[in-house]
Amino acid sequence: MPDSARTGLRSTSAWSRWFGPVTKFAHEGASAMHGQLTPDVPLGPFEGTAITVWSGQGKQAKLHAKPSCSYLRSAHGVERTVHLDAVVVGRMCPQCGTYGSWARPGTGLAVFLDTVTGLGLLYELDSFRAPDEDTFSDEEVRHAAAVLYTPVADGPAVPAEQDDAEDDEDGTWEERQEAQRVRESVLRQWGGALASMHRTHRKLALFPWLRAWAGEALEAKAGYLRVLQEQARLLVVERALLAAAAAAAMTEPDVPADEPAFAPLGGPGEARRLLLKLWRRWRGAVEDSWDDPQQQTYVVHHLTDTMGSRRKGRKQILDRARAVVAGWEADVRTAAGGRHGERVVVARFPDDAAERGSGRSLVDRLGEWELGVLASYTAGTVWEPQSVLTLRVPEPVAVRLLTYPHTLSYSEPETAEAGQPAAPSPAEPRPGTGSGLGPGVFDDAPVHSRRPVTSEHLRALRTAMRDAEQLYVVFSVDGGLEVVALSVLEERCSSGWQGCIVAGASDLPDALFAPRQPSSGQEEPVWPARIHDPHHEAFGSHLSSAEGERVLVRLREGRRDTDHALRSLALARGLADLRRLEAVGYDDRDFPRRPFVSAVWHGLLAMEQLDLEPFEHDTGTGWRQGSGLPLGVLAKVQVYTSDAEGRYQGRAHSPDCKHRRPERGVTGDDDLVSIAELLDNKGFDPCSKCGGYAVRRLSQDQVAYYRAAHRLHSLTDQVRSAAVGSAGSAELAAQLTEFAELDRRTADAWFPLRKEARQWRRTVAALMGELSGSA
Repeated sequence: MPDSARTGLRSTSAWSRWFGPVTKFAHEGASAMHGQLTPDVPLGPFEGTAITVWSGQGKQAKLHAKPSCSYLRSAHGVERTVHLDAVVVGRMCPQCGTYGSWARPGTGLAVFLDTVTGLGLLYELDSFRAPDEDTFSDEEVRHAAAVLYTPVADGPAVPAEQDDAEDDEDGTWEERQEAQRVRESVLRQWGGALASMHRTHRKLALFPWLRAWAGEALEAKAGYLRVLQEQARLLVVERALLAAAAAAAMTEPDVPADEPAFAPLGGPGEARRLLLKLWRRWRGAVEDSWDDPQQQTYVVHHLTDTMGSRRKGRKQILDRARAVVAGWEADVRTAAGGRHGERVVVARFPDDAAERGSGRSLVDRLGEWELGVLASYTAGTVWEPQSVLTLRVPEPVAVRLLTYPHTLSYSEPETAEAGQPAAPSPAEPRPGTGSGLGPGVFDDAPVHSRRPVTSEHLRALRTAMRDAEQLYVVFSVDGGLEVVALSVLEERCSSGWQGCIVAGASDLPDALFAPRQPSSGQEEPVWPARIHDPHHEAFGSHLSSAEGERVLVRLREGRRDTDHALRSLALARGLADLRRLEAVGYDDRDFPRRPFVSAVWHGLLAMEQLDLEPFEHDTGTGWRQGSGLPLGVLAKVQVYTSDAEGRYQGRAHSPDCKHRRPERGVTGDDDLVSIAELLDNKGFDPCSKCGGYAVRRLSQDQVAYYRAAHRLHSLTDQVRSAAVGSAGSAELAAQLTEFAELDRRTADAWFPLRKEARQWRRTVAALMGELSGSA
């Protein structure tokens, strides 16, 4: 057989990796339509909850969770409020009963329905309970095991050409392919059944009233799981697993780089590099495989990838490389041979959030070797309160499990009885404790009836809602009312924090938010032209909170989440420090989590700088002079920057600067100072592109004073101008009189300190004196 065909033989392993998941999905596909909620499913504390449904005109018409359901054939669906019970569930249309949302997202009932229906608990209970048309019989499995391992009994690797010839003569090449497919399918099916059992118990832990009802299905799943494990054990032999463990522990060998056979590869240095690369490739293939190391000899062909098939010396390279690989195989067999002691290791499953965040299922993340170890050595399972497997493994396998990271978490048992899995530590959440997830955890009960939220509840919320990350108002006895992101709340709960959720951003009353009018045909720009004339009535409005809200709406124009973004803005405005809005961790696409869309930051911050010239003092340099006005209500305006005091290398940047990071917004690494502190800071070194900082958007009184200070500063320049005539003097005097006669409310709003109000009046009086003197 030619070398290319030999390489093709080894590619069957990659093909079978695809085939295995396909078989699993075909097995589960038969249950895909069984996720519909049926009247026999106990509703527990959610029974009697008022829900809104739509139906046709008839009294016995099917009920629908939304008016847009394609099964609602009536053009005039009737909206009704009913109380959830078995009768209502029986009348729900099949589509809404499987995938419909009967409650507002984020409520306890919505989490219950999303967890049970669709591809949730009901689907899991109906999956992997009995053999189907894709399941192999015990006879087929035993035959596949004989084909895989009988021809490759203990013995040295034979030359590739001789081995290929024997395969061709005996016709075992296709038979071996089929045997590999059987092994891949059975092992993946067993892994899928194991993961399904784990997910089932995690969902039942949230709703303990379903355990008794699901007992029969759980027994069927457990029985079929045992059947699959017995088949999987026949297809994985211990010597291959031990050899893989020995290969993983190998250190870099000495390679014969200076031999004449490897001269066509280049000098000794280049030959050594290529041979070590070959060794790493061979070790990687052996350590994550359930095949005998002899079957990985095909990797030698990678050594001559850049050579033509007729290149002189190519055959000598391959022959000598096979001999080198055979030496590595012998070392592995020696390390794996002999008698090994037995050790007990416990394996814990990752939580559902970790499984979902990976973007792949648990079975897909299990490598061949780890899956083979679990199938071969699992001696017991405990599903409550935590999914734990007890493994009795040989010493080399135990060392590898405990030393290197794997998909599951492995440790030695913490109890005196080695055969029993260890109980979770006190710091870990216990999914089985408490009364599960019912009404009152989120916002579907009066505030005085709210129950403390736990890590278990938040994991269920994140699993049920793809975009669960948002801002929440929470209350605790120690901290009072706070606004935090969901990921921050998860961290607190895992650390023992005790409190309740008052409301999420999506729960704020609709009556507080005026309905948005549809945009006109002539759209206004997101960033309007800047007004520089301080006497214009709109001067400074680009810094206002109202302008921030308008910018947010324009940036999210035409998107469904605009209302939610406005609610997030309303919650975030109440925080004294915007750095506390930072979320923790990464989402299922490996992006940093965010409590809201990035456009909300433009509603919170004006990504520009204040013109502080009116508040600066005379520098005596001959350039345009400041008026020395008091900062007043602007003194405590918040400034967010990457470096307020020039402590780090490089210049300071605003949260929106492209020089700093790709994502927008404030993080815990930013500095927070006030305008008064920044004005007196001589070490501040701003970026020339962004100005170095962004300011928190100004209130109505702050914008009014900002405009008044710039008007007075402009009047100061006009008073001191020699070109002022009698008519101009009269107009200036009228404007100065307006500033001198501030009413009590305006003075209190502009100047928190009385001395600032006196300073303002003295400045105005001095200008009026200069104006009258010049006149």
